[in-house]
Amino acid sequence: MYSTYSQFQQFQLSTQPYRDTQLTWLAVYAPGRCVHLAASLEYQLHRKFHLTAALEPLPAGVEGVVLAAEDAECLSTTLSYFAGALQDGADFAFCDAVFGFEGDTVLYRAAHRPEGCGCAVLSRGLLDRCRAAAADPDDPAALLAQAVRLAERPAHIPQALLRYRRELCAADLFSQHGKRALLLSHVLDMTGAPIVLVSAVPVLRQLGYEVAVLGPGDGGSLPLFVEAGATAVTHPDCVSASGLWGLAAAADLVVANTIVEVKAIRALNGGPVPVLWWLHDAFVGYGYLSHLIPRTLERNVRVCAVGSHATAAMHAHRPDFEIGQLIYGLPDYAQDTFAPYDTGYAGGLPLFVSVGAFEMRKGQDILVEAIRLLPEELRAKAAFLFVGKGADKRLLTQVQQLCADYPRNVFYAKRLSRDEIKSLMQQCACTVCSSRDDPMPTFVTEGLIFGKPGIVSEHTGTAGLITEGVDGFVYHGDSPAALAEALGKMIANPGLAARMAPACRALYERYYSKQAFADTLRAEVRALLEQNAAE
Repeated sequence: MYSTYSQFQQFQLSTQPYRDTQLTWLAVYAPGRCVHLAASLEYQLHRKFHLTAALEPLPAGVEGVVLAAEDAECLSTTLSYFAGALQDGADFAFCDAVFGFEGDTVLYRAAHRPEGCGCAVLSRGLLDRCRAAAADPDDPAALLAQAVRLAERPAHIPQALLRYRRELCAADLFSQHGKRALLLSHVLDMTGAPIVLVSAVPVLRQLGYEVAVLGPGDGGSLPLFVEAGATAVTHPDCVSASGLWGLAAAADLVVANTIVEVKAIRALNGGPVPVLWWLHDAFVGYGYLSHLIPRTLERNVRVCAVGSHATAAMHAHRPDFEIGQLIYGLPDYAQDTFAPYDTGYAGGLPLFVSVGAFEMRKGQDILVEAIRLLPEELRAKAAFLFVGKGADKRLLTQVQQLCADYPRNVFYAKRLSRDEIKSLMQQCACTVCSSRDDPMPTFVTEGLIFGKPGIVSEHTGTAGLITEGVDGFVYHGDSPAALAEALGKMIANPGLAARMAPACRALYERYYSKQAFADTLRAEVRALLEQNAAE
């Protein structure tokens, strides 16, 4: 049976601990054609169960009933988890699932969203209440619907314990009532675009939407979406899986994240569903995708971007597009509790910080040269930290050589944890973004949360929001000399960063706070719906 599991389920099974649940007797009610379910029950680790095609009479010792509204293949641990949930006090327990003949579509249910599940376990007491309330007391689908309504202690099991040999449909994601929002993201990792997309989930839920997100396999941010209240669907080819875009036809709102979703935009352009296309992309991000951008966008599509730089990147290809501004929001990390990151290596000198993967677009070589151009007496009065994975070995070599040349003043860290980054931003004097092409660098915004000014290239989205000398500095022409001049101003005036702190914090609250983002997103959604209704 193990060979029939999806690759995801095989990986998941290897991490599941065994729990002895044999004292709990379950009935499995499968009155329909449930060939795969019946076959998979032969391999259950939990052996104390009774497969039945009728709910009357049930043996007196049965403590819970697994209801199957359709044929579903169970993992060998499914009944163990269901019985364990009852033992832990749940009266209704539902789980994640995989779909498709290859099992490559995974559904991660939000903990508060049991609607649409085709198989779940009910306590004996809840089953009796559901049968009394249901129009058809023998219909498992009707009983599951009643269980969602009547359960007092529901539990979500965050494991894909079921496999459906069919494609995912909208009924698996959404309830039959209420508004539906579908988010499309080409990655679900810990990079900027998916991280800030998470912040849209609570705002959309406040607007009354049930929220689902479609992306590839989990790269780190998927749990954040689920914790925020979204149901998540993953498919390795989500950007080109037109069958999954069909879910959009059942939604009331679609949010497509970044230029990479351009194929979905082409498919949805001119359709009945309102689409908010949120651009976070640098100029380089358009690469091989620019020819796919529609020449015109119909009323159902509205474009937004995270600032002037991302706007200019799209306008380089479609100058006639009307593009609204939707700058991401970040939580107020200054209110968080986190362990201090040891910056003792800086020897008490003001610390200038650059964070980002090493690539030419990020311009670490410009900052390296700028540090070398500083007068010796100024360079000796400051410390510099580069943080980022050395994807570009040439850039990494330059930074490492700089560290070797100035070991008391220049340092490198491959990666820091989220809490270490927060603590670093709390302690540093200034952030430095030397990018050649960067829509809205997140670490500069994180510095603003703690009142730290940023020195940024004109080729960043942040540059369009900074007031020169008040809450940051902007240098031009990708010039190391110009960057060195800005660094020199900060170093030569030790109290300048502290004096700028209130204005930096105000810049965060005005543009990047969760409230500012929520207000702007609500306004953009409202404008999109009015635009779509005007057709």
